[in-house]
Amino acid sequence: MKIEKINENKIRIIFNIQDLMEKNIDFHSFMSNPIETQTLFADMLETAERDYGFVTKNHQLSIDAIATSTR
Repeated sequence: MKIEKINENKIRIIFNIQDLMEKNIDFHSFMSNPIETQTLFADMLETAERDYGFVTKNHQLSIDAIATSTR
């Protein structure tokens, strides 16, 4: 997983199938938004806050997920 802070209001998180597998999430489950996917996003946001100071608490979020075939 790779996190980039683009500006004060935007980050980019890039992860691949291997990252999903480490969290026991397959691609189809990821796309159907089960609790495991929500937990994955929460973990990513905690990492972004801890490592980059990107605070999301009490803020409205927009998440754009893009699936690619690259690994």
